[in-house]
Amino acid sequence: MEGHEFIRELFFTLSKVKGRSPFLGVSQESPSEAGSLTVEGELESCDPLLKFSYLDSSAKTVSVRGANVYIASLYGNMEGKHFTIPAQAEFPFVAIKGSEDVVKEIKSSPISNLVRTENVNGVPYDENYKDDNILDELRISLENYFINRAGITIVDGPVYPGPYLPLVGEPYASAFERLIKERKKDSLIGIVKRLNYSRKLMRVDGLWKLGGNPTDDVVVMELGKGRTSYITPVFREELPLSDSKLERFMVYVKVRDSVFRVESQDRGLLCRGVSTALRDVSYRGIPTFIEVADRLARKLSASAFILSFSYAKSLIGVTYDDWNTFTLANLEVSN
Repeated sequence: MEGHEFIRELFFTLSKVKGRSPFLGVSQESPSEAGSLTVEGELESCDPLLKFSYLDSSAKTVSVRGANVYIASLYGNMEGKHFTIPAQAEFPFVAIKGSEDVVKEIKSSPISNLVRTENVNGVPYDENYKDDNILDELRISLENYFINRAGITIVDGPVYPGPYLPLVGEPYASAFERLIKERKKDSLIGIVKRLNYSRKLMRVDGLWKLGGNPTDDVVVMELGKGRTSYITPVFREELPLSDSKLERFMVYVKVRDSVFRVESQDRGLLCRGVSTALRDVSYRGIPTFIEVADRLARKLSASAFILSFSYAKSLIGVTYDDWNTFTLANLEVSN
């Protein structure tokens, strides 16, 4: 059997299973997110926003002789005005995990105000601190910097960023909680377009009757089957913090073959966010301004990596993996 015949047969086989069971993945014993989720009725009809800001962020890592340099980038549009980091280097967008000598040298240098060597609670980025968490904390800090200076803002991602806190150990849970508390939330809308790991809807009694433990995108695609567009009822979710609780309202939106979630702390703002998202969707079924922010943030991140790689290569030396990332970054910038 030739390669193309094998691939065709593979996906034909998967399509036969889909006819019997829409979710093709491995079922988990319990949902990965354990907060309460309740149905709050259907979404009201409302007008889209006339003015709003929007943003997205991205981050990459460069390794130099054992030290990790984490570089975050952000593209924001503040009611028509472009806002880019690191082009506008006015807030820490770099973090470093390195030796005591490296940290000491950075802290005594003129660029120390733009480089993080510890988290927001003062915990050092030492050898035990998780790299992915450093990248997330750095990105969220940049997003907060923009959000706290804007009016009504739509962020590419959730309104309360980071993992589900009760399932996270220290020092990460307290760092994410502080970043959430530092974020201006009363004028914020989130659009979450990556739902293939989220299982919030499996916590709603009676919503899914086809078996398995599917991810949210599969559930919504089946609920809206046969419709060009579909909006779920409004759901309310509680997020427990160490000393309080936050809540957010959310709906899932299906447009053609894409699903995204819209969420906000304010139900009225949620409605306007959905109307705004549906007013201008791309051919992929995602709000155009979110796709623009995503693409530009990635290009900024790739450009920052290429520049960092060039300096690191000539001054210090780079790793094999960084060469691979360099190749991918060049492709991101050119596309």
